[in-house]
Amino acid sequence: MIVQTFLGGLPGDRITDYRNSTPRYIKLLGIGESARSLVERFNDEHRDNIMMSGPLNPSGLQPLDEPVNGVKPNAVIVVYEKGEDVKFPFLTDRTASMLSFIVVEPNDTSVEGEGNKKLRELRAVADLYVTTSDREFVAELVNNLAS
Repeated sequence: MIVQTFLGGLPGDRITDYRNSTPRYIKLLGIGESARSLVERFNDEHRDNIMMSGPLNPSGLQPLDEPVNGVKPNAVIVVYEKGEDVKFPFLTDRTASMLSFIVVEPNDTSVEGEGNKKLRELRAVADLYVTTSDREFVAELVNNLAS
């Protein structure tokens, strides 16, 4: 016998009081000036579940999923534009939350690859690693995970 049901009435609707049906807290980090401009646009939207910790001390090391204002993120997205200077003030240990590492390829094809040890370590522990030239991919991923 096959039984089918649609939880919540309509497919695609949120299920009231179900923990996986609430918007997730996303911590968004930009490494370098170009990546920072990509992530700062979310500040203008004033969404409570997209967290950014602001400028950080590059010599201090903290966990990637360190709480922001007492709220622990459900997912961490790190954005880096290839060729940018890297000052990465985070431990590259495995996080308790989902970790996505997005490398944006610049239009200038003469930019060399990611040779930085920290970036290689981050790539190794990331749940999702994407290299893209589509700058809008960052917004699509953030909106998908934060919805």
